[in-house]
Amino acid sequence: MNRILKKRLAAAIANLILLFAGTVTAAILGACGVVPDSPYGDSIDVLCIITLCFMAVILIVEMVAMLKISDSTRHTVYIAGATLGMCLFSTDFTNMLAGYGVSVNMQVFDCIDFVCFEAVTLALVYFWNYTYNVNFSVRTGRAALVAAAVAAGAYTGLTFANLQIIALVLWIAGLGAALARVYQRVYTDGSDNLPFYLTEAYLFAACGDCLADTLCGEKLIPFPPLGFNSFYAVAFILIFALIYVTYAMRTDRAALKASEYKLQYERVRTEALRGQIKPHFIFNSLAAIQSLYHKSTEDGDRATSLFSRHLRANIEAGNTDLIPFEKELDNIQVYAELENMRYEKKFNLIFDIDDADFEVPVLSLQPYIENAMRYSKVNEKADGYIKISSVRTAGGIMLQVSDNGVGFDVNVVPSSSYGIKNSKARFEILMGVEPEITSEAGKGTVVSIFIPAAEGGTNEDNYS
Repeated sequence: MNRILKKRLAAAIANLILLFAGTVTAAILGACGVVPDSPYGDSIDVLCIITLCFMAVILIVEMVAMLKISDSTRHTVYIAGATLGMCLFSTDFTNMLAGYGVSVNMQVFDCIDFVCFEAVTLALVYFWNYTYNVNFSVRTGRAALVAAAVAAGAYTGLTFANLQIIALVLWIAGLGAALARVYQRVYTDGSDNLPFYLTEAYLFAACGDCLADTLCGEKLIPFPPLGFNSFYAVAFILIFALIYVTYAMRTDRAALKASEYKLQYERVRTEALRGQIKPHFIFNSLAAIQSLYHKSTEDGDRATSLFSRHLRANIEAGNTDLIPFEKELDNIQVYAELENMRYEKKFNLIFDIDDADFEVPVLSLQPYIENAMRYSKVNEKADGYIKISSVRTAGGIMLQVSDNGVGFDVNVVPSSSYGIKNSKARFEILMGVEPEITSEAGKGTVVSIFIPAAEGGTNEDNYS
């Protein structure tokens, strides 16, 4: 016997126990002449109140959930509401009220209790139809509502003759036909998961509660109808609790899987971005070297030497996403020297480094140097400079790339600059920070990147 068949067989045995546990227990106690005494009745009253409170809480929780996820939780609201109705109109509750001198019509309460039982069973079938795509038609649903009304009328009429067990058995038989349709769909699809087995147990517990209560109430079993409702109510609460735990575990697994997918997606994306920026840098460098060879073989050789040093360093770094800030400064130094060799008008590269003990995405600062020349035209000024500074603060490190060029329109250039978009995307994905660009006409541009310290540690812990 395979694992699936064992699981289904275990569920069937558990359901039969739930269906007949109350009836068999009452029959055995009745045959042995056991009669509940007064203290037992007091205990049932306490249990009845406790289960009522728990079911009320469950209903409130389900209603709050329905306001947020209406499609997937309205079914459980119906189930919880109808179950609370079963508890309020149960024999245990009416006996408790009578014990406190409250006048109640037992027959009316019994009929309302049956209607609530019908509502529970219909809500469960409705839940299965929605969750497991049983595909009951609208016509079938309407027929079920008509059958419920007829069964409730028959139950009410038969109550006066103490024959309401007939209506109950016929309703349970109808449920069996609906359940067979559900089994056919669920077992065929192999979608009989833990929530299905738990809701299936809920149905059999509801049927077992009503069956034992009716048989004892009609004195077909010589045992007073006391305690069954409350003990089955405990079963309802436990099943709800297990359903909550099941869905919580499923949500955690789904969240973990989504997190793993997100990490995989970000890894692929950063690899693509890194793969894109390297050719971009290499193309610019080779263009500069080619230009230098047209002017001077010596300058071309020197540029080739600088570029080869840069390539060697990056090959040693491998396919890493983040590199030490000092290595990124070396990349910038190479690029700046190549650009200054390429153009007649030079610019000064200034390093004002307070702290270099942290990492940045590889080749992430070079685009800002490039754009300082292209758009801020820093090399057009006699005293033009680009300054890279890093300052450690209480909350992290402030990294800035600034220049004293002519500035540019920050609403236009970043969106049209491939290098800037690439750098910003990698800073956001890899470090969770967003570079901020400010530029003022005639004064230059500042790129600010604040790298916060990780929570729960000092800056030294997070950057070393």
